[in-house]
Amino acid sequence: MEKDWKGSIIAEGLTDPTIINELTVYKATITENMPIDYEGNIGRWHEYGVRCSREEIDTLQPYVKPGWYAHFWKEDKIIVVYHDKQFELDRNDRSTWREAIDHGKAQGIPENELDFPTD
Repeated sequence: MEKDWKGSIIAEGLTDPTIINELTVYKATITENMPIDYEGNIGRWHEYGVRCSREEIDTLQPYVKPGWYAHFWKEDKIIVVYHDKQFELDRNDRSTWREAIDHGKAQGIPENELDFPTD
């Protein structure tokens, strides 16, 4: 199984964050003063940079909470994973992002958090 995708996952956005242990983590960041729900509660995000296979991305999807997403990239491709749907985007063509952004906004995610950063 080739781990040729990089990804960004926020543990607070998963129903069972221990699923991250199944992936190859190359970076971990803990943030302060971030929204942890849509009731106004503030806390920390535990954000992980991972390497994984396409199959592992599919395995992760059932763990993504509504109102959250994880995203992965390889070359010019980005995959955005919501609890109920996946979107494949072209990193260099923002017009391919609209449906994924609209889907996130419909779940209450602020548009400024739907920027799908890659490195």
